[in-house]
Amino acid sequence: MAAVLVLAACAHALYWSTRPPDMRLFLEPWFAHIVHHGPLGAFAHPFSNYEPAYLYLLAAGSLAHDLLAPMDIIKLLSVAGSLFLTYAVADVLKAAGAAPRLALFTLVLPTVVINAALLGQCDALWAGCCILGLAAMMRGEAVRSLAWCGLAFAFKAQAAFIAPVIIGAMIGRRAPLWQWLVPAAVFLGTLVPAWLLGWPAWQLLTVYPDQAALVEFPGKLANAWIAATIFASHSSRQFFALGYIAAAAACVAIAALAATSFRDRKTLLVLALLSATALPFLLPKMLERYYFLGDVLALALALSFQTRRSALIAIGIQGASLLSMLTYIYWYHWPYPALAGPPLALAALILIVSLARECGASFPSFSAFARLQRPASVERTAA
Repeated sequence: MAAVLVLAACAHALYWSTRPPDMRLFLEPWFAHIVHHGPLGAFAHPFSNYEPAYLYLLAAGSLAHDLLAPMDIIKLLSVAGSLFLTYAVADVLKAAGAAPRLALFTLVLPTVVINAALLGQCDALWAGCCILGLAAMMRGEAVRSLAWCGLAFAFKAQAAFIAPVIIGAMIGRRAPLWQWLVPAAVFLGTLVPAWLLGWPAWQLLTVYPDQAALVEFPGKLANAWIAATIFASHSSRQFFALGYIAAAAACVAIAALAATSFRDRKTLLVLALLSATALPFLLPKMLERYYFLGDVLALALALSFQTRRSALIAIGIQGASLLSMLTYIYWYHWPYPALAGPPLALAALILIVSLARECGASFPSFSAFARLQRPASVERTAA
């Protein structure tokens, strides 16, 4: 464990002084706005295309602007996010019956290191919330799980990649209606401070649709659409509906599997990884960091199962994700290296499906589905 921590420190130090393009174009201007107007006054009007959950943390970090350079503060927030993510992985490992201390390997996962030390991004925050939500659902703590999922969505819309498993587990547990409202309540609660300080409510509610509208090309992620980005960026747009239909079908299938497997903790972990990998693989307009949740869940899977197949799954997903990120960093205008990623991700998906079947995941029969639709109170009355 000491060797892992030393390696993590060295890896972060290697990238620390590098200023990525997004730092100059987005993060540092946002930080300068907060410093100029103050941590509270900055929210009097929109200044970012992010929801305010991350901006609150950036505002808190701005209090140290006299002591540290803006890039150092931003990257320290990202490293703090990586530590939070490590805690989340420890929690899901504990829920799966594995040793929580193995979560330290999260700090040396290549994409986690690059995300924090080089890019200074906040993906560890939303991914950590998703993983804590998954761990809570594995234990049967539905309300806590939904609260974490709502908070994850407040950081990034990609938190929706975990939704099919959570929804399926909620259907299997026949959760009362009020519990389904928890994620929305938490998400809206994170918007209230910015709204009270002056940020228009409508603009707060339309941040994610506006983000999606900005991406008009097939995507930079090493998924099924990367070839279209390289060879047929414009003509491929008419086929985006095929990706949406395929992803929707995958969502329904994963939710159905989770509805019958919600009591099996390891099966839920496998299905969560399937969801976090299959959706960004199938959807168009995915960007280079969208395998991030799958990366970390694949590591958790490998540490939990400790089999050759689980290791190959982790290597395949990490390979596809790392190729995506390296292509973005070094070959943005020549993204051909990313073409090697889709076969790795597809092979990992095939292995995940086979592992899910081995764990006992199966689609509900008609009679079982009918029972899932009956409220628990009706069943208790009948009994």
